[in-house]
Amino acid sequence: MVGKHTMEKIVEKVHNLPLIDSAVVKIISLLNNPDSNFEQIVERLSPDITARFLNIANTAYYGREVRSIRFAVKLLGYSKMKDILITSILMDHFTKRLQGFNFDRFMKQAQFCAAVAGILGEILDCNRPDDLFTVASLQNIGKLVIAVYFKDEHRQIVAFKKKHGCSTREAELNVLGISHGEIGALLLGRFRIPKDICDAVKFHDTSNEVFPGDIDSQLPYIAREASRIVGRFSLPEDIKPPELISLLQQTIASGKIMYRQQVREAIRSQGYVEIFPKLLAHAAQLVNQDLKQHLPERHQ
Repeated sequence: MVGKHTMEKIVEKVHNLPLIDSAVVKIISLLNNPDSNFEQIVERLSPDITARFLNIANTAYYGREVRSIRFAVKLLGYSKMKDILITSILMDHFTKRLQGFNFDRFMKQAQFCAAVAGILGEILDCNRPDDLFTVASLQNIGKLVIAVYFKDEHRQIVAFKKKHGCSTREAELNVLGISHGEIGALLLGRFRIPKDICDAVKFHDTSNEVFPGDIDSQLPYIAREASRIVGRFSLPEDIKPPELISLLQQTIASGKIMYRQQVREAIRSQGYVEIFPKLLAHAAQLVNQDLKQHLPERHQ
């Protein structure tokens, strides 16, 4: 296990990674400025970031084609624009530096996590469905940090995982003393991403049933459950995320009915916070069962 001193050095390095240039800092500052306007933002975006932003925006908002940054800003609003733009900036940064890393698979897994999180969120009447996409897109960003900036440790993590047949998180904790979820949360904190999104990223691959006491949002619970569900299946070659949502429409409809009935029955004797984990477990069971009809299960 890595010592405390070494882990502190890792945390310090994450805080000081040279992730973005001054031009991007200006864009982020504008997004954080209530007096700025979208014209000021659009004129500062590079072609690479623009292309990646549109790709991610269209994945997040399939059914409503996003053809231009201007339309995206008007459609999404500043807050969501900021989240997707930061995702775009980080993805652009890492794709230029990755070697020996399957980035296409990385993005495909994120898209399927987003789809499953969206399905769970719809069943459970989540009031922040857009944030589910943000978390799913960014929850494994720490893996990219490790692959790019901790190359030796990344090789050790891969070897440790293969040798011991353990989870990625277990291997990371043994080699680095910190998980990719924790690294991702540290990274996103630098961009002033909301705390509950950072928390959802930090804890998305944990096994604890209950989060720390200061976390009361649906977001980390749904994001973690979506990650668990996706982890049980092999990613298909012939089904795209929007198609997955279409295939599970009947499950979503029946899940909503179940959700409303359970809330009515349980809310009289318990608070919503207390019953939510049970509601989520039931919704996850429905989704998992239906996915077995459409996706191949992963061999353990």
